[in-house]
Amino acid sequence: MSSEHQIPQLENILKDHKRGFRHEYDIFLSRLGDPNIASAQLKGYIQSLRDCITLLDKDNEILVGVLLKVDWMRKEPDVVLEYQTLLHNLVSAHTYYLRAGLRMLVKYFLPKISENSKNSSTDNVVIDSQQLQDHEKSFINVHLVIKAISNIVPMSPTVLMPLLSDYFPYMTKDTYLQECYVKNLLQITHYMPKQRPAILELIVDRMLKLDVRSPKHEIAEAEETGEEDNIIFDMDEPCTTQEVLSPDAGYRSGYFEKETAKPMNHKEAERLDVMMDLVLKYIQQICFHEGQLKWEAAKTLYRELLLVFDRLILPTHASCHVQFIMFSLCAIKQPICEGFLDFLWKKVQDPNTQGVYRQASVSYIGSLLSRGLFVPISTVTACLGLMCDWVHKYLDQVNMDCVHADVCHHGPFYSVCQTIFYVFVFRSKELFEMKKGYKWAEGLNFQRIVTSRLNPLRVCLPVIVKSFASVTRTHQLAFCDTIIEKNNRCFLPSSSGGTGDLLNDAFPFDPYILHRSRKFIEPHYREYQGNVVQEDNDSEDEEDDFITDDIVSAKNSIPVLSAGKASADFMAYSVSPGFKQTQDWPQSMEG
Repeated sequence: MSSEHQIPQLENILKDHKRGFRHEYDIFLSRLGDPNIASAQLKGYIQSLRDCITLLDKDNEILVGVLLKVDWMRKEPDVVLEYQTLLHNLVSAHTYYLRAGLRMLVKYFLPKISENSKNSSTDNVVIDSQQLQDHEKSFINVHLVIKAISNIVPMSPTVLMPLLSDYFPYMTKDTYLQECYVKNLLQITHYMPKQRPAILELIVDRMLKLDVRSPKHEIAEAEETGEEDNIIFDMDEPCTTQEVLSPDAGYRSGYFEKETAKPMNHKEAERLDVMMDLVLKYIQQICFHEGQLKWEAAKTLYRELLLVFDRLILPTHASCHVQFIMFSLCAIKQPICEGFLDFLWKKVQDPNTQGVYRQASVSYIGSLLSRGLFVPISTVTACLGLMCDWVHKYLDQVNMDCVHADVCHHGPFYSVCQTIFYVFVFRSKELFEMKKGYKWAEGLNFQRIVTSRLNPLRVCLPVIVKSFASVTRTHQLAFCDTIIEKNNRCFLPSSSGGTGDLLNDAFPFDPYILHRSRKFIEPHYREYQGNVVQEDNDSEDEEDDFITDDIVSAKNSIPVLSAGKASADFMAYSVSPGFKQTQDWPQSMEG
């Protein structure tokens, strides 16, 4: 039947249905919902519905529901175009169908995976090139509709954002589904830029959940096991590695760029690695074009991610990798790095900020100053000077008649001291190579800090204390050995009644071990090159480096090197210094 004959017929069917005559209406519903409907017939129905769009009011919710379940993506391009136009017209004319229409579209961000696509041995999804092309084509079609709807229906973002959160795949879902969904979320930000902060926050929130479930010692165990299991295969065929992308690399053809990379054996770490790769790539894509920095775009993205950092990343305890989003941003240009340090330092100084926030912030400062190759020594000296001035003022103000080493009451003070010791040891070679570097270091007056009644050497991590003592003794800046020996003979009581007499081993930018995404971090990352004095009870044949075993205990312990292990980096398996979210955090911030 031609379109001209279908139009009045469908119009009559809808009018009869409104008067209570359902027979023809039900037949039409049955035909429209037939999964085997021919493309030509479906196209005719869609054209008829489009011409009767004003009649599709709330009395026809069942018809609209059937329409939204039509598998239009697998039809010919002309049918797809007709359906897109119908959907656009429908939600424009009747906004009460907006949520249902957007929900149907968002579901397409999670492609259907056939059982034949699953690897029976690993339970991973294996997608061939044809499936990838089909999925990419469907994603593009979805985005075209969402973009068109958002341009004409102002309330679209308000309806869309909760749906994006609701349909975000659970962390146990397959890596490919996670990858597709995150790619599509990031793609939305290109045509709905005002929603970018909320979308980035949603992605980071889900990555943090994976991150805290992927401790570095578990990742190391999984990788070691995988290497042992697959060593014979490695001899036959080398593992493929992903290409290192240029700074302006983005999604080729505006979308997907399939990379080959050795997957991680730890499932949560593999999913996190894929997401981190997408986000770090996105940052480069936004901030660079053909190798040239887009400064205004970079500043805007930094401000948005700084809000996400403040609300989600900073308060989260035991994340190991997600915080490198900020590390990557700081590497883009010096003003961003200095702005981030200034933001953190304001938190440290603010007595109205919760103590755990202040301690976490100063840990980020220390880790960034130590690990960032992009941080010049002038910034290091400026920050060390600020922190030492703050410590001396703190000692001036404290009532020395009633003080003792107490982490609970003086947590921020001890965290600042530990950061000073950590950074000074990490960058000591460069500091003493500066002109008048020794004179500058003398002005920090370390001796007063270490001999104060608050006794920071007792509270800071032993590996940092021993290293700091060695460096300052060598250059005659402070003499810590007597204090350390006295501390070792004494037990420090804690006012909390527990064992909280040591600071946490919180160094959020310690070595990044995810396979796929670390290509964005390694060019800007500093490995520790110095030496550390081992504890007296360590065996004599241990290496004299800042090292850890491949698996470190959950407790605060001095890292040691197992026989036959390659030397790792100082405090290599430390985590973020935050705390688990148990309350609502501030919704606004400076900067």
